[in-house]
Amino acid sequence: MSVRHRHRVLAGVAGLTLLLGVGMAPVARMTDAAYTDSEHGRATITAFRVPVPTITACTVSSNGAGVFQNVRLVWTSPYGASGVRLTLTQGATTAVVPAANIATTGPTGGLYTHTAVLNQNLLTSLIANLLGSTTTLTVTNLLAGTSWASAGTSRQLSIALLGLNAVCT
Repeated sequence: MSVRHRHRVLAGVAGLTLLLGVGMAPVARMTDAAYTDSEHGRATITAFRVPVPTITACTVSSNGAGVFQNVRLVWTSPYGASGVRLTLTQGATTAVVPAANIATTGPTGGLYTHTAVLNQNLLTSLIANLLGSTTTLTVTNLLAGTSWASAGTSRQLSIALLGLNAVCT
């Protein structure tokens, strides 16, 4: 075998070894987030959290015999009527109160005031078993144009059997 032929064979073996090494190297993975060392780069990350609404009142009205008639829930929010949601939860059942049942005023000082007066008929149409139960009333702010929502703020509406002794806490 000539020297020239040996050099070609060695070059071929070296090339094949290089190709095998590259082929066996681990594949680079996609990155969800990357950070730089603070010595070499700077960045500011700003997060936004949808503000939580503030419940200012939850009052129950009963008739002269002490039977539940309605509950009035009042809360403030930096968002107008289209940026709030009121849900009722009892056990595994959750219902959204229609926007038509929420009155909005303001803004005053940057806050809107929302009032929902939920009578017995509306509550029983949304939550089947109202009497002798506890229903959670939860208000949430919604960021327009996104699926972002704030944490909820809640009150408990408790009504004894026969509609007596209703309280909102």
